[in-house]
Amino acid sequence: MVETFTPAVCRSRSRQRLAIALFALAALAASAALGAALGFVGGLVGTRPVLIAAAALAFLAALREAGVLPVPVPQSRRQVPERWQYELPLPVWSAGYGAGLGLGFLTYQSVATFWVACAAALALGKPVPAACCFALYGAGRAFMTIWPRRREPSGPAAVERLVGRASFIGRANAVVLGVAVVLLAVAPAAGAAVTSVGRGFDPAADGQTLARARKDSGTRKVVVAPAGGSTDTVTPANSPALDGDYLAYEDDQGIKVIDWRLDTSVRELDGPYSHPALDYPLLAYIRDDGANERLVLTDISKPSLDEQVIASVRSAADLGRPALRGGRLAWHRIVHGGSSINVLNLGTDERRTIKRTSIWMESNPSVTSKRIVWVEHRPQGSYLRMKWFGSSKTKTLMHVNGRQTLLWTTALTGRTAYVTKWTPSTRKAVVLRVNF
Repeated sequence: MVETFTPAVCRSRSRQRLAIALFALAALAASAALGAALGFVGGLVGTRPVLIAAAALAFLAALREAGVLPVPVPQSRRQVPERWQYELPLPVWSAGYGAGLGLGFLTYQSVATFWVACAAALALGKPVPAACCFALYGAGRAFMTIWPRRREPSGPAAVERLVGRASFIGRANAVVLGVAVVLLAVAPAAGAAVTSVGRGFDPAADGQTLARARKDSGTRKVVVAPAGGSTDTVTPANSPALDGDYLAYEDDQGIKVIDWRLDTSVRELDGPYSHPALDYPLLAYIRDDGANERLVLTDISKPSLDEQVIASVRSAADLGRPALRGGRLAWHRIVHGGSSINVLNLGTDERRTIKRTSIWMESNPSVTSKRIVWVEHRPQGSYLRMKWFGSSKTKTLMHVNGRQTLLWTTALTGRTAYVTKWTPSTRKAVVLRVNF
């Protein structure tokens, strides 16, 4: 390219500057588009396995560039067509050269760094950041049309000078790839920290206190574990919801609300009620009359229940396990043809759909006043997603590959999320703590 973008080839210095500008723009656009595509694919595959693969590839590439391991580099041996500059108008051939070289796949690669960059873009798993990072490859291609000529008046002389420094460039590239190995290897540890808190399902959390359901000898129970204190067990009980000293749970008669520290009853709701969510004195739950499921909100401090129906679906559909905290009520809606995560701001009565899809399944949200987490099921696995209210960005806190093990119900408090990991074949469920 150094020999192509000369005043003689372009027929004037002004046309040379135009050709270089168009080449640069096309190279940037093509490399950014490639990065976005790789980031999108990486998001579908899952970033953690790709990070490990990228680190291994960078290690092999570093050995290759250092001359230790003669690993071949996959590439096209073709150069961009020289005839374009004679047959096509200057804007077309200069932009065409930039696009071809910016994509990388369509030309010769003397080093393995390009493929490491592709793997790193996959590992990012996000189209926009990957596009921004990979655009630097296009910028490098554009820069090389100018930089070698800063001391040489002719293109061939500039190329000869670069060839004479090939060994130094190879060693420098090996050092850079060695740094990339370290960064890619430690990247998985830099994300959310995931630990197991033991057997159980349907977690509920408030501050340092965690409640979860367990099944022992065919009996379901709720275990409440405060930080630094002794655990408290309620049986038979299921589907806990926690707010300070108040615990709501489901049993055979309906829903009970108790002061779990004092072991005293606060309120009993007998009937077809399930899946309580508690932000005292507000209680949300599912009421199923056989024909319809309804999400209901009520104030249990009042003598009589004043039920407010928030959402309703046919019983063949599902409203799931609601979440109530910080003046927000969240629930999922799974019907034939799609699913969605929904939030109601109780202060403003504003409803918002956080995520809607007709392809995979969104389920089991939990909220605080600032954030929401939920589980997204795709064919390649389950994802624990998190979003700040007021932000359009979604963050993946963790990912479980395949369909043998699934993520299920969630809880959220501060910067800690809890999620059930369930293996249907063994019916084993554990609760994971995810600090982010």
